[in-house]
Amino acid sequence: MEKFLLFSHVFCGGTVLLLGLIQILNRKGSKNHRALGKVYVGAMWWICLSAWSIILFYRFSAFLMVIAVLTFYASFTGVRVLKRKQTGSEKWYDWAVAIVTILFGAGLVIYAGYLLYFKENYILAFLCGLFGLFTLHASYQDLRFFMVKPDVEKSWWIKQHIGAMGGSYIAAITAFAVQNPNLFMPNSSYQWLLWLLPAAIGSPLFSLLSKKWVKRIG
Repeated sequence: MEKFLLFSHVFCGGTVLLLGLIQILNRKGSKNHRALGKVYVGAMWWICLSAWSIILFYRFSAFLMVIAVLTFYASFTGVRVLKRKQTGSEKWYDWAVAIVTILFGAGLVIYAGYLLYFKENYILAFLCGLFGLFTLHASYQDLRFFMVKPDVEKSWWIKQHIGAMGGSYIAAITAFAVQNPNLFMPNSSYQWLLWLLPAAIGSPLFSLLSKKWVKRIG
């Protein structure tokens, strides 16, 4: 079972990396974009499920568990926002997933404090704190959106969709980079930066892409 989980996890990871690049170049909203998007999301969700299974039953890691939660949340939100273009149309499971995610984020921040003060593992504490805060922020923003129901621009959902799906793709690239550090930083003591560089480079690019499509749709 462990081998099956590992091999399927790697296979779906490769699928996501390829399809994500195709989707970036694809015409948004086209039939091909929607079809490949379903395959992308299915592969991404299996990545998260297989990761949780490996973490829970074979190689426990609180940090990687929350990363898997954040990755699932990004792809889940990216899909759901297409179904709730009207504010106030969120379902109970949108609330549930956001609440569970914010709890995992809070737990990772607490774990970061434990690593810092009791284990003196400064790099892992920094990464846990950073990703924990990011997880908290992402889920809090959605919960606040559900509660306040603010006035939004006409194509707000395009921006959120591209941002969320882009975030899930950045997570896939990050996972590939940190699992193959010598491909990018051979024999370097700064390989931990591979946890940060994909987001530092990819986030501005997806932000520009979302602004472009919001303007195009109006």
